[in-house]
Amino acid sequence: MANMAKLLELNQYLIREKFLKIFGNKFRIMDSDDNLYGFCEQKRLRIKEDIRLYDDESKNNEWLVIKQKNFVDAWGGFDIFDPKEGVLLGTVRRKWLKSLFRTKWQILNPEGQDIGMLIEDSLGYAIARRTFLGILPKKFTLHTIGNDRPITMRQKFNPIIKKLIVNIPTDHSFDRRFIAGLAMVIAALDGRGQ
Repeated sequence: MANMAKLLELNQYLIREKFLKIFGNKFRIMDSDDNLYGFCEQKRLRIKEDIRLYDDESKNNEWLVIKQKNFVDAWGGFDIFDPKEGVLLGTVRRKWLKSLFRTKWQILNPEGQDIGMLIEDSLGYAIARRTFLGILPKKFTLHTIGNDRPITMRQKFNPIIKKLIVNIPTDHSFDRRFIAGLAMVIAALDGRGQ
């Protein structure tokens, strides 16, 4: 079974940025026992973001693609594709004006319909992060249509290496490929320009 298929069965995983990187950001997706389930590469000096997820660092099996829609991500967001099936899974778009004090990401299905929102944990902590405690880790909650229990994405405190823990309730019906793509957007791009 490919690592991607195994990852989609996990209810919790960690996205961890590699420490030494020269040509761009690299992330490893691991379980709590440090087993590798995915590898992501984000190249530097791109006009528009183009992020690829693979089974491992050999990059032989690409299973998710995240592409920035416009030159300025505030205007279009990021499309998440399954390259094997050749389908758009959906779009995540930062709500710029609504994110001045508390980050909000809108979740859209392939037809462009609103199906959820990823929201930073609390207004108080969000303001503290933006004013004087920028090192406080963020926690996001993903609420989606048709699911009572939210998915959470929590940054671990580490000023040098980005780490994001993803928690998915058992039997959650939201597409886990989309969750992985959304988590990569948060791990690689959230906070950019703040």
